[in-house]
Amino acid sequence: MATRLEDNLLKLVSEGQHVDADEVTALYDRLPPVSVQELLGDWQGLAIQTGHKDIETLDSIGWVGKTFHSPNEVDPVIVLSPDGKRVANGEWGAARIYEVRFRGIISAAMVYDQLPIIDHFRRLEDNVLIGVMDKKGACGDFGMAFILRRI
Repeated sequence: MATRLEDNLLKLVSEGQHVDADEVTALYDRLPPVSVQELLGDWQGLAIQTGHKDIETLDSIGWVGKTFHSPNEVDPVIVLSPDGKRVANGEWGAARIYEVRFRGIISAAMVYDQLPIIDHFRRLEDNVLIGVMDKKGACGDFGMAFILRRI
């Protein structure tokens, strides 16, 4: 049974409206896992505006998504070049995809090669995922949540 947040989340995110972090956490915990192969390809990203402190960081660099070339080759931070093309932001390095247990479920996760960050993914609907950025040292923090939509 879909919840009100589940039905309206994409609209709220696309409009940049605030979404309660506890509601996002509860929704995420109900969602099914994603396989490594399902992540392959290009994804548009949008932060879920929960008030998390890391949203400002991604906004300041112009984050627009991720590109999963293969399980061992991921561009975790895609930005737009001056001419509007999707390009990797090299300052954030590269990443790989693994299956990882997070909040009791084994699902695909993206592990940054050079940063203490793991992005965990669950399926909201076909070609739409919710991700959670899990940073080392952010104990007690659910993490910054975001939407990925396949493009």
